[in-house]
Amino acid sequence: MRLAAYCRVSTDKAEQKLSLENQRCFYKKYAEENGLELVRVYCDEGISGKQMKNRAGFLEMIRDGERGEFDLIAVKDVSRFARNTCDFLSGIRRLKSAGVDVRFLGSNSAVSTDSEFILTIYAALAQQESENLSRRIIFGKTETARRGRMPRVVYGYDKVDNFTLKINEHEAKVVCKAFELYIYENCSCSAIADFFNKNGVSGKLGGLWTQKTISRMLRNPIYIGLLINHKTTTADFLTGKRRELPREEWFCHSRPELRIISDEDFALAGEILKSRVSGRSR
Repeated sequence: MRLAAYCRVSTDKAEQKLSLENQRCFYKKYAEENGLELVRVYCDEGISGKQMKNRAGFLEMIRDGERGEFDLIAVKDVSRFARNTCDFLSGIRRLKSAGVDVRFLGSNSAVSTDSEFILTIYAALAQQESENLSRRIIFGKTETARRGRMPRVVYGYDKVDNFTLKINEHEAKVVCKAFELYIYENCSCSAIADFFNKNGVSGKLGGLWTQKTISRMLRNPIYIGLLINHKTTTADFLTGKRRELPREEWFCHSRPELRIISDEDFALAGEILKSRVSGRSR
């Protein structure tokens, strides 16, 4: 019997990569001990199990199964196959329709008509576990945001730790130039981006400037020493969709040591941005 195996790790950290390699070795040994021909191991590395559409290895496995390229799939446990109950059932039923059996080695059970009900319960538990983990992560992020967690990357500053930034003097001059061009020389965000790109001014991570990055800079209150966190939150842990929070739920932190732009210039930039957006919408 031709065996395929599927393994998934949710991050690309070194320890997870080691786990992936261990899983490959495990399936090879399993095939040898059970007289099976291991034809392929499908993998998704650094991918969440919450949405099937984002898992290239998983989708390829389903398509190959429907083409009859193997007879049996081995998976470590239900949560590796899917953490979304709907995706779990969809994948299982597509494979079963193609005559492919699925065996979850952790629970030592093969999917069949009789066992689908039990495995659906396992899948629901895996989804619940993922939802609980998501809640814990959201809680942790909310608490660090409340304490004044700094952005991971923000132009004009160097990150010291999760709660501390220091002004990067060279980049601060670029920030001032952007506000000057926008307010006093009537340049558009696109024109400012072009100006920086043509003059060899690279972005924070070395990339090119765009209209969007300039617009975000002009709107960012951190340049007047005001850090605002908790403006959005995860609305659906399965899709990752976010929703905006009302202003009364924002966490505002005064950080005067981070000021680069005056209140007056920041307000002027905001007014110009608003008027230009209003003008385009007419």
